[in-house]
Amino acid sequence: MDKSKLLEYLSAMDEALAEETELVVYGSAAFILLDEDGRTSLDIDVAAPYSRVNYPDFCRAAALSGLPVNPPEDTSGDHIEWISSLRLCLRKPQSGDEIVLWRGKRLTVKTVSAVDLIASKLIRYDPTDQADIQHIFKMTRPSFERVQSAVAALPEPFNTDPLVLENLENFKADMRMWVEKS
Repeated sequence: MDKSKLLEYLSAMDEALAEETELVVYGSAAFILLDEDGRTSLDIDVAAPYSRVNYPDFCRAAALSGLPVNPPEDTSGDHIEWISSLRLCLRKPQSGDEIVLWRGKRLTVKTVSAVDLIASKLIRYDPTDQADIQHIFKMTRPSFERVQSAVAALPEPFNTDPLVLENLENFKADMRMWVEKS
């Protein structure tokens, strides 16, 4: 899905919801809604423990909009990934730092701060993640120390994961290069 398709899904879900719903998204959906050029994805990653939903109502509305929630892994269509706390490499949104990405009548879609989005991407740091990070870095210009603090605030075990810490150093090197080029 691209941005127009994502907005179509959100509007359809908003119309189908019976109750007020607040989703905290991260990953590709957040970057699509933050206007990263050419960004697409098959899924919307929802941080389950940080979202406020009536889960059956949410699943019903998502299905009516054409988005199954947690379909089988071999699904090749657009869908929602409902990410539980044990798989969630994302700090709880801090009051005042949340970014509202979209709002309808019953549905509000938010994400975490820029530094927390960057920290969440360090679990992989593949070329797509690097492009996402570069996009938000150019928009917000956070210091390395702020990103480092965001990594330290990730839930366990992510805050001490050797790969995350290695990728933090990779980000530091990339950040220097991005600053020099601008």
